[in-house]
Amino acid sequence: MAISCLPAIPLAIFGVIEPAMLIYAYITAHQDLRAFYAAQAPHVPLPASSPVPAQGLVLLLQLVNVYLLLAAVAVICSWTARPGVARWYLAAVALADYGHIWACYEGVGPDLFWDVAAWNGMLWGGVGVSAALNAFRWLTLLGAFGPVRDPRDPALAKKDA
Repeated sequence: MAISCLPAIPLAIFGVIEPAMLIYAYITAHQDLRAFYAAQAPHVPLPASSPVPAQGLVLLLQLVNVYLLLAAVAVICSWTARPGVARWYLAAVALADYGHIWACYEGVGPDLFWDVAAWNGMLWGGVGVSAALNAFRWLTLLGAFGPVRDPRDPALAKKDA
């Protein structure tokens, strides 16, 4: 039986929804690498006849490989009974969220970054979803959804009885 130290809402978000979104992004990118590449900075047109530069292709393939890696790590670290593993994972990824959002800011510039109405799906994922997940990570660490605790702890069984 699968067990987790995370409360139900964070477990659903970090152990199911986020990994599914990462796998979806991995598959979507591989279906059309050129479109995925162009969507990273939608304000800079990529001519229809222009292929993805070799350097961009290498970076793009490495990025989507990290999506798959992060999906696996999210499942492993969310579906653990060890609170320390889940807490450290959430804190590390929460800090990484800031770097992800900053990368989007640097890539598209302040005008597009702050013009939310002009965002494409890639910016909504890179900034909007990242910011929302970041808030959920910190709220989970602060105990807003309940404690992060080992469900096998005998002391918990006595309290629940």
